[in-house]
Amino acid sequence: AILAQAAFFLPCAPRGGAWRRRVMGHCLCIAAEQADQHQQEIEPFPGRNKATGAGGGVKTFSTGFEPGAFSNEGNAGANSKERIERTTVLLEHGVKYTGQWKGDKRDGQGLQEWPDGARFDGQWQNGLAEGVGKFVHADGDIYEGQWREDKANGEGVYHHADGSRYVGQWKDDQKEGHAVEEWADNSRFEGQYRAGKKHGQGKFTWPEGSAYEGEFQNNEIHGYGTYTWNDGRVFKGQWQNNRMSGDGTFTWRDGRRYEGSYLNDKKEGQGIFMWPDGREYNGDWKDGKQHGTGVFKTAKGDLRRGEWKDGVRIRWISEAYRDDSQQAGGSRSKAEGPQVTSFGP
Repeated sequence: AILAQAAFFLPCAPRGGAWRRRVMGHCLCIAAEQADQHQQEIEPFPGRNKATGAGGGVKTFSTGFEPGAFSNEGNAGANSKERIERTTVLLEHGVKYTGQWKGDKRDGQGLQEWPDGARFDGQWQNGLAEGVGKFVHADGDIYEGQWREDKANGEGVYHHADGSRYVGQWKDDQKEGHAVEEWADNSRFEGQYRAGKKHGQGKFTWPEGSAYEGEFQNNEIHGYGTYTWNDGRVFKGQWQNNRMSGDGTFTWRDGRRYEGSYLNDKKEGQGIFMWPDGREYNGDWKDGKQHGTGVFKTAKGDLRRGEWKDGVRIRWISEAYRDDSQQAGGSRSKAEGPQVTSFGP
């Protein structure tokens, strides 16, 4: 739970209230290398550094103190069933509590402070944080919102000391449901979380202006969605594990357009590439390049079947014609022109 993390600097004495730090990755790392001729660069989500463990995330705290952490001896009303106020009580490990009690349990409004500077000010029930409260971590992070059984549950806001923040729903100390998360570098996500990860519909915006809107799964772009680059390029289609995979449409600001299949960010299978001047290539692709047979259409509308390898036309296998219903088997596969240099970003 968010509260019990505060004393993570203390020795690991055997106690039920030992704090723990759990840093949940709030980023998905999209491959920086996009090998397709589009040269599209999908920005990584901001988040914790996998090498150092530093960065964003949420810290949590465990359930309260072990039995006997608060001694009844010398405390009038320790067995009372009524809620009473007490002066500051010193608990184990230097922890102080000031507030209401019911018997030997913290119950009602109270302030608990730890030697490292962490503190919780809020509602308690039967010795546990319950209701509404504010927890300030020793490192400056703050959670303010609803609690149930010592864990963040319900609506709450988590402020990181670096300026990042999460505003939304929680379930047992994990992000759950609809929320808005913003990072210090001005990245922003609004959408659904499940078990602490982006999962479902959402929109992520990068600080330089690129954005993705669509489906997420386990903190990754996965499913159907639209990625818009800040230079005007747009891909709308299927994604798997942060990569364009499946059917989709890629458009450029200058009017070029590709409609077809992708695999791991590269054109693969059948696809059609169209130029603003009317040229088209409609055919086979492999590893992001024309590879196999296809039909090339000139700007004047003439059609010609050919064979390509690694993006280079090897030979023509038909004379020029106008009606491709016979030569192309009645289907318009999908395509691009015969020069590799025609694929500039």
